[in-house]
Amino acid sequence: MTQTTNGNAAGGTTVKEATPGNRDVREIVRDEQVMRRRILAALADGPLTVPEIAAAVERPSHEAMFWVMGLRKYGWLAEIKEVTDEGYYRYQVVEREGS
Repeated sequence: MTQTTNGNAAGGTTVKEATPGNRDVREIVRDEQVMRRRILAALADGPLTVPEIAAAVERPSHEAMFWVMGLRKYGWLAEIKEVTDEGYYRYQVVEREGS
């Protein structure tokens, strides 16, 4: 849902509001530090897909995807190259130096 408000003399400003039930992306990203421990704990028993991770941490899949991609980017997780029958990659914890 979008809401248009008049801003300056140059014209209107479009403000995108969050869809009811969905959190703003900034809120999701802010939770990454908290969710890292929960995601890594969920993956301690073995590799999981994003929907499986989301179920384990009791959050929606689209939010879990942000966190998994962040953890992947910074070397906490790696995907297994084989795709599941449903078309998902499984992610596993990467051993880090000093951990």
